[in-house]
Parts: sequence; structure tokens; C-alpha cells
Amino acid sequence: MKKIKDKKALIYCRVSSERQKNEGNGLDSQEKRCRDFAVQKEFTVREVFKDSFSGGGDFMKRPAMKELLEYVDSKPHEEFVVIFDDLKRFARDTVFHIKLKQAFHSRGIIPLCLNFNFEDTPEGEFIETILAAQGQLERQQNKRQVIQKQKARLDNGYWAFGSIMGYKQLKTPEHGMLLTPIESEAPMIKEALEGFAHGRFKDKKDVADFLVSMNFRGRKSIHYSTVDRLFSVLYAGYIEYPKWEVERRKGFHEPLISLDVWEINQAKLHGRKKVMTRRDTNPDFPLRGFINCHCCSKPLTASWTKGRSARYPFYRCNQKSCDYGNKSINRDKLHPKFEEQLSNLEPSKEILELVREITKDVWESKQKDLCVIIGHLEEEKKETQDQIDTFMDRISSTDNISMIDVYEDKIEKLSNEKTQITSQILQKETTDYDFGTALDSILEKVKSPKEYWSNGDLEDKKNLCNLVYSGPIVYDWENGFGTAEISPIFNVFEEFAEQNLEYVEKRGIEPRSITNKITHLRELDLFYPLSRADVEDFKEK
Repeated sequence: MKKIKDKKALIYCRVSSERQKNEGNGLDSQEKRCRDFAVQKEFTVREVFKDSFSGGGDFMKRPAMKELLEYVDSKPHEEFVVIFDDLKRFARDTVFHIKLKQAFHSRGIIPLCLNFNFEDTPEGEFIETILAAQGQLERQQNKRQVIQKQKARLDNGYWAFGSIMGYKQLKTPEHGMLLTPIESEAPMIKEALEGFAHGRFKDKKDVADFLVSMNFRGRKSIHYSTVDRLFSVLYAGYIEYPKWEVERRKGFHEPLISLDVWEINQAKLHGRKKVMTRRDTNPDFPLRGFINCHCCSKPLTASWTKGRSARYPFYRCNQKSCDYGNKSINRDKLHPKFEEQLSNLEPSKEILELVREITKDVWESKQKDLCVIIGHLEEEKKETQDQIDTFMDRISSTDNISMIDVYEDKIEKLSNEKTQITSQILQKETTDYDFGTALDSILEKVKSPKEYWSNGDLEDKKNLCNLVYSGPIVYDWENGFGTAEISPIFNVFEEFAEQNLEYVEKRGIEPRSITNKITHLRELDLFYPLSRADVEDFKEK
């Protein structure tokens, strides 16, 4: 080794991650050991360089190592020793270990290590290379182990990496680390994604502008790459990671949007589906696109018209081929007629209570069936885990490589089966609270459609239209609104009112009567014909 003339030393410390830096005292303890070593050798410590960057790559990508070399380059007439507390801090990659050694040599730097003596002999270089190779092996083994654990988490329906926009990783008793919506961000992302799907936002620029207008994370501008990350299937409650061959599966985290919304967005992004959008969507005309002309069956358009002294809101038919083309009606005359229709749809309080009771009874019946199914799945999951444990025990008790390969294949297949079972359980599980909230949300709207319309915003009014009616309603320019086809849920109320008044009059409901009405509701299929956007949550719950 080169003889040390001067007593000037630099200390280099490194940990592999920010977590080690923040949660432990690795850098501080390394520095202390190196300073103690410098005192023993009577060195004067000029600078300390600290890295929290992984050592498994180019040493020039480590900020502190780059600064150290630049510091030495800035003092070409001085000689330094660089002190490490462990050879692994130098480099954990054989190739880069040699390159860093060469970089030190070209600058006249002498490396000193607390647990290893650098020797300029064939034997010393051989041992040094072996130790560097051992460090590389450990790093690669650690990386493989981390990837295996992360992949297992992904396979089981959990996001295995850091937080994403709108979510934070929160430790829970049941699931461990679980993506959990951030209250201040999740509603903005939900509105942005649904707005893109429904045509409110025409392109990514509109989405970015919306988020900026909402002061998303306090940003004054948002790049398109940020918007791109919002179109991940994670936001629909699913997990996938093609890089590691993890196919899409239901995740345990709470979704912000439905899978349908995600698929619409993917179709728009990749040009598979042309979605008509309007830049002039206006809360002044909530019925635009929902009312059809009785003559041509085309949707009425709407806009403000400038008069001599003021502006006036009108709905009109713009079809040139229609006999009523360019025929218009003032919004302030049309809306009251529509509200009158809504008033006629209000069910009585007694009917609502009866529907609530029977619906809950039907739900409880379905839940009992689900509990039986889930119980069987849980037993199957436990049996599968028992088989996995058995093969794990066999691996640990044999040295036969062929048998170990066989056992590992069986464990992999059983693990995939267990993941599928877990996914089935997740899809079937729900809670009474979720159902009760969804039911209350629906009944709140239907108990007084006119009141909900009057107090709601644009989105509320559009949702109400989709809830009340099975499709667009027709406006006759001579006779006003015709008879509209109302949704299945209102048909249920109507049938109750007309044909089952004896149930309404009873304050207590007989078990047999309940059974009859449950059968009736199942025939009507109350839970599943409500396909409009406003009742999507109700369907899922």
C-alpha cells in the first residue's frame, strides 16, 4: 500500500435506503466509528460524505460519492485517505468495486477500511475481489427476496409499493399496509376520472386544468405524465403488475371509481371508442340531452339567446329535417312542467317504509346465503394453506434437489389457488353498513324527487333523471310531456300502492306476508335492473 505522508482524511458513510437513514442511526454510528479510527491513526478529518443511495450500481450515481470525488479533484495538490467502516460501503458490485478502486487510484486516494486491509499484492487483490463478489451476491439475493415478498403481496390483492396520488399506505390490523384514500385528494381524483369518462373533460389538458383549479396538492401546473398515472386500474380497486406477470385481480383497497368508468377511459385514451363531449355543459340546462323531440326523436339542445335588452334560456330542436326544426321553448316554462311530473311520482311514507323493511329482509336472506358460500370458501382456503405448510415442511427436511423442485411447483400452484379463493371471498363480502347507506341514499332521492331536483346541483339532477326514468323522455311541442317510462324501482312503488294496500295499512307485518312480498320482489329483481349511473353503488352493495 502507498505510504501515507499527510494526515488528511475524508469519511464516507452509506446506508441503502432513506428508511434506514430516517429510522436508524446507521450514518451517525458509521461516522463515529470512522472518526474513532481517524483519532487512533492521528488523521485530521476534513469532510464527511453521507449517502442513502443503494450501492448496487454506478458509484457516480451516488450523490455523496460524486461530491467526494469532485472535492478531491478541486484540490489536486493535496493527498487524502478515505475511511469506510465496512468494505460493503465501498461497493456491492464486483465491476463497480474495481472501477471505483481505479477512480481512487487515478486521484491518489488511499482507501482505508475498518474491517479490511487493502493490499497491493496478487493475494490481497484476489481476496478483495472475492469479498466484493460476495457483497454483490448478498445484494442480489436480498433483491430477489424483496421482489418475492412484493410479488406475493400483489398476488394476494395488495399494492406492494409506496403511496400513490389520492392514497396513502396505512397500517391496519387485518391487512397490514393498505392503500387508504386521502380525504383531501381522493374526491378530486374521483371527479376528474368520472368527468373524463362522461365527457365533462375532453382531454388530458382539461383534467390537468381541473386539478389545478381545485388546488390539487397546491400545484399551479400539472404535467400530462401526472395525469397519465391517474388512469391506473388501481383507482378502480384492482391490482395488476405485468412486469412481474401479476394479472389483474380484485384488490383489498377502497376504489375511487367503478371498473366501468376505468374501461371507458381506457377506450378513450387508446382510440377504441369515440365519446361525444361538450365544452359548453351548463348547469343552466340540466335537461339537455335527456329530452327528445316527439317528432324526430332526437335530443333537444339548449342555449342562451340574446334579445334586445336581455338574454333568455331556451331548449330547442336543431334538426333541419324535423317538422319542428328550430322550434324552441323557454327553459322557465319547461322546467316547471318537468317538476310537475316529478311531483306525481312521490310515493307515500307508508310505501317507502314497507319497501325498506322488505328490501332489508331480502338482503338479509341473500346475506345468509352468502355467509354459507363464504364459509365454504374459507374452509377451502384453510385446507389449501395447510397443504402449502405441509410442502414447506417437506422442503426443509429434504436435501433432494429434484424433490425440492417438485414441492416448489406444488406450492406455487396452491398459492395461486389460494389467491383465487381470496379474490372470490373479497368479491362476495360486504357489510350491513354499506348496504344500509346505499339503500338510504336511493330512498332519500325517491321519497321526494322534486325536492331533490330543486336542491341539487347539475350532477345531482342528471343522476335523478337516470334514477327516475328508464330512458329519455319525450316532449310534444303541442301537448307537453308524454307518458314517460319510469324506472323499475318506481314501478315497484306503484305496484305496492295499487295492489297491496292491505300491507300498508298494517303497522306490524306478518311473517307470511313478508315471505310473499319477498318472492314478489325477487320476481321483480329489485336489486339488479337499476343500471343507470346514479344507482351503481346500490347495485354493487
